[in-house]
Amino acid sequence: MAFTDFSCVYYNEGDTIGKILAYAALLPYVVILHHASQFYGRREVHEGVIVAAFVLNEGIARGLKHGLRHPRPTATCTKLDICDSFGMPSSHTQCIAFAFMLHLLLQLRGWSGKSLATRLIGTCEVAGLAVAALLTASSRVYLGYHSIDQVVVGGLLGVALGAVCFAILGWRGWELIPSTRFGTLLHLKTSWVLSDPLRQEAAWYNDLRKKAQ
Repeated sequence: MAFTDFSCVYYNEGDTIGKILAYAALLPYVVILHHASQFYGRREVHEGVIVAAFVLNEGIARGLKHGLRHPRPTATCTKLDICDSFGMPSSHTQCIAFAFMLHLLLQLRGWSGKSLATRLIGTCEVAGLAVAALLTASSRVYLGYHSIDQVVVGGLLGVALGAVCFAILGWRGWELIPSTRFGTLLHLKTSWVLSDPLRQEAAWYNDLRKKAQ
């Protein structure tokens, strides 16, 4: 057995497909790090909410695993040394399905007010997450970490929670946070009311630059 350096996902040595899928299992971590860096760099309140939602999503998956106590696949759990853990639902699949659904709804939101470039980039992003979700789900079954039903439940739960998170993001109370002492201290902002914030921010900065010349 060989394993990935970062998270020790095991695959059969010499199995090229298994190696690719083992690294595909890291994709949920990439998505979480992306949103964490977005929150740190842009200080958007809603990005912070999304990061918190990812943490809560993982907590729900872990809680269900210990509550349902559904065993890992018996054919592979001994080889992978995971027989003492539970597999329902697949948290990897749940996480990436959560990200896919959330990004899909965010992309569709305010579609008519977005520029062509924003639409194209957003569509590619959603398509990439769809592929990532399929690769992640396939990897969990192919490598023997989960059964098909555990992956399916994880995917459905992730999609449902992604839709719930999107609904929560629409709460108007988030817009009050930047004006609080905490929000002022961390220079928080919110651009939720803008359909295409990057385009509008770029126009604003360009206007300031022209005035400064």
